[in-house]
Amino acid sequence: MSRDKKRQIIWHQIDDTEAIARNLEKMARKGWLLEAVDNWRYTYRRAGPTEVRYTVTFFPDASIYDPGPTEGQETYIDYCRAAGWELAAAYGPIQYFRSARPDPVPIETDEAVKLAAIRRTMRKTFVLSHAILLLLPAVNLPLWWNQFRLDPLDFLCSNFKLALFVLMAGITIFVIGMLLDYLIWVLCSRYSVARGGSCARPHTRFRLGFNAAMLAVCAAVLVVFFLDLAGMRTALIFYLVVYGGVMLLARRVLRKLKGSGVSRSGIRGLFIAFALAAGLAVGIGTPFLFIRLADAGIIHMGREPAETYTCVKGDWSFTRDVYRDELPVTLEDLGFAVTPEDHCSYRAELARSPLAAHGEYTQEALNPGSGLPRLYYQTYETGWSWMLERCWEALTEREDSDPWPLQALDPAPWGAEEAYREEDLTSCFLLYPDRIVAFRLVGDAAPRQLDAIAQVLRP
Repeated sequence: MSRDKKRQIIWHQIDDTEAIARNLEKMARKGWLLEAVDNWRYTYRRAGPTEVRYTVTFFPDASIYDPGPTEGQETYIDYCRAAGWELAAAYGPIQYFRSARPDPVPIETDEAVKLAAIRRTMRKTFVLSHAILLLLPAVNLPLWWNQFRLDPLDFLCSNFKLALFVLMAGITIFVIGMLLDYLIWVLCSRYSVARGGSCARPHTRFRLGFNAAMLAVCAAVLVVFFLDLAGMRTALIFYLVVYGGVMLLARRVLRKLKGSGVSRSGIRGLFIAFALAAGLAVGIGTPFLFIRLADAGIIHMGREPAETYTCVKGDWSFTRDVYRDELPVTLEDLGFAVTPEDHCSYRAELARSPLAAHGEYTQEALNPGSGLPRLYYQTYETGWSWMLERCWEALTEREDSDPWPLQALDPAPWGAEEAYREEDLTSCFLLYPDRIVAFRLVGDAAPRQLDAIAQVLRP
């Protein structure tokens, strides 16, 4: 950044003109004069500390896609210059003027006209952008609710999914709150102007506080992503860098288009085409790139395995990840003879959130010629009885047409409240007051081995 330039994030809503003017005047007293504005920041140039007055007006017919000031804008700027105001910067319909006079003549004297201009501008900018943002949770929240309904076990134990749910809920509350605040401001302003008064004062502190709270939620969710997705941090960082680069590129592309001599409609069409192409490139190209890198063994989309094993079966071969995690119960504990030639993988996937904890354990022989069974079991714990009951229902619900209906067992031998077993598979489900245990031994299994698994996993 140049020592003669300074940039500042825009925190105020664009209709909060008095707060914006106070901020710009404060910067002028520090020696910084406004030079340019875009959708999210101010750019200042260094100047001597000075006392100037700023005001913000709206020219709704202007657009961010205009290659330059329209004829109407130029007339408006000349009118303001005659009143002692010079144009400091503009971004689409939002015009920033300053004056060196201590008490310049106000540009807007008709409050009804001012309110109409603000409303037209806000509909094209603030209201439209927030309505589009609301589509994100409107699409995702029903999908996640359906996922929770079908598989609450997986959903409640995932900090990542819970954080995404909190983010979508936060966006919903934020957008609705900001739109309601603006609606209240419009109604109060219409009431005041109709009685000969001025537009209502915006709720500056409420808006700033609401924005700060939303930023805090976003930051917390990002931290959760980094902590919970240990094996995906590289992908997440790469995606954030790419997304940030595309946003910066979009600003440069728009600036180039506006200097190319193309009409407003042409600039709008070309920029929308660029935005769609960039969105598809980031949304599809980035996951595809990481899948290819993972297939090539350059990166791992999950956690690093202890080693890899190449399975050979006939004329083809494939590589499998081998894990050496500690398991509560193993095939060795059940009396099976496990040899190095079986190339067994011992994998434990643990997920813990403030709501619940889930453990998923697998031991399997990766050698296709091995005769060992596959051991798979999981535990689920929570202090919320209704959550435990909902997860139990999701695990044990069966349709009449299900090929493996459940068979009730006597839960007493394992100290459980309820127990079920699939008729045609060696799968058991046990319900305890604060834990669910589900296990499967694919292959020949003696009753004593199933009992041994249940005894180890019970609370």
